[in-house]
Amino acid sequence: MNWIKELIDYLTNSFKFWEVISPWESGLRIRLGKHIKKIDSGIHFKIPFIDSIYVQTIRMRVVSLSPQTITTKDNKTLTISAAVGYSIDSVEKLYNTLHQPQVTIVNIIKGEISKYISENVLWDCTQEKINEAISDSLKIDQFGLKYHYVKIMSYAVVRTFRLIQDQEWNDEDITMDKRD
Repeated sequence: MNWIKELIDYLTNSFKFWEVISPWESGLRIRLGKHIKKIDSGIHFKIPFIDSIYVQTIRMRVVSLSPQTITTKDNKTLTISAAVGYSIDSVEKLYNTLHQPQVTIVNIIKGEISKYISENVLWDCTQEKINEAISDSLKIDQFGLKYHYVKIMSYAVVRTFRLIQDQEWNDEDITMDKRD
């Protein structure tokens, strides 16, 4: 019986001739696959099967970045994670340039953090300096996105053990003592 409900919902939505855009949303109406018109909040009429409407929320979004381990210029190792706040500034530019904005933002921020840390010594890699450098580099309007902030959430100087990369390491060198 569930498939009957899904079929009725599909048919109802297929012949729907209006779209409601909330005040915190923005959208695009695409007619016949080529004519693009930006639409803001309110009720908008559409022609079934001719118009497609794509809606995005324009409120601020926050993305947490997974930890990354980076080596500084003086060969010290940092493990760092961050969060970025952004919003959509231009829906049309976003749809014309990106497929997955969140993945792109994560990669851009991680790249900027990695670039800053690898070009500086540990003494210059404080949370405040990293936040400032990353925020300054993201002031440009890219892809229809607006960056609100980048914050370093965790920061640790760590020691790394690179046994696997050592050419002399082999399985016979690792033993465990048996305890009674």
